[in-house]
Amino acid sequence: MFMMTRRALVALTLPVLASTLVACSDDDDTPTAPALQTITQTAAATAELSTLVTALQAAELTTTLNGTGPFTVFAPVNSAFSALPSDVVTRLLETGNRAILTKVLTFHVVPGRITASQLRDGQTLTTVEGTALPVSVANGVVTVGGARVTTADVEASNGVVHLIDGVMLGSLDIVDNAIIRGFSSLVSAVQAANLVTPLRGGSLTVFAPTNAAFAAIPGGAPSDVATLTRVLQLHVVGSRALSSQLSNGQQLPTLLTGTSLTVGLTGGVRVTGPRNFASVVAADVVAKNGVIHVIDTVLLP
Repeated sequence: MFMMTRRALVALTLPVLASTLVACSDDDDTPTAPALQTITQTAAATAELSTLVTALQAAELTTTLNGTGPFTVFAPVNSAFSALPSDVVTRLLETGNRAILTKVLTFHVVPGRITASQLRDGQTLTTVEGTALPVSVANGVVTVGGARVTTADVEASNGVVHLIDGVMLGSLDIVDNAIIRGFSSLVSAVQAANLVTPLRGGSLTVFAPTNAAFAAIPGGAPSDVATLTRVLQLHVVGSRALSSQLSNGQQLPTLLTGTSLTVGLTGGVRVTGPRNFASVVAADVVAKNGVIHVIDTVLLP
C-alpha cells in the first residue's frame, strides 16, 4: 500500500532538487562586502595621501599602522604637505631627522577608534606622541590642531582615518623647528653652548638669526663657549610673545641676566640690544614651547 514506484519517486524528487539548486544559485549571487584594509593599506590606496605614505615609510611607521590598534589617524592630504615650505618637507624626510618626523606623524595619531560624530568642540585628544590635540567644531566644520577635516570616517580594519587639509606641527619644540627650517648656524651654536635642553622646555620667545646673519658677524661667531652662550641668551626671552603682543617701546627681559631687548614698531618690527639692533623678517613660527621670530642680524651683548 505504501510502496512507491521508481517513476513516482523521481517525479517527487526533481522539484525539490530544482528548488535547492535555485536557492544555492541565489546565495552565490549575493554580493560580498570587500574586506577592510589596514590604515597603512588604506593610505597607500588613496592617491591624495601619497606624500603621507612616503613620510610613514621614512619614519618606519607603516608596520605600526598595520598593527592591531585601533587607531584614529588624522591624515594630511598631499596639498597639506605642499603648503609647507619645500625645504621643510625635504628636511623632515632626511634620515638624520627621523626622530622629528616621528614626532610629527605620531602627533596625528590617537589611540582608539574615534568617529567624526564623537568629536566635540573644546575636546582635547591625547596623541600617540603625547602632546594634547585640541578639537574645534563650529557650523558643522571639525578642525584639529588648526587643520580642517575634509573627509571623515574612512573605515579601516584597525581604526578610522580622517583626511585633513594641514600638517600639524604642534608637537615640535623650538629646537626641532630651528632644525627643519634650516637655521643650521643657530642650531650649531646652540649645540656648542649646550643650550639644546633649555630651549626644549619652558615657554620662550626666540629671536632667531638667519644663517646669513651669523656669517655677517664681524670676525665670525664667538669660538669660546662662555661668550657664545651670552650671545645666544640675549636672543631668548623667558616668556612667549607673539607679534600681536608686542608694543612699541616694550622691554623684553632676556635670559642674559640684567639685559632686555627694546621693541620698535616703526617701519616694521625691530628689537634693539646693548650694542646693535635687528629687524624681524618673519614672525610667529609657533612651537610647542613658545614662538620664534626670525631676525636679520645677530644681536651682541
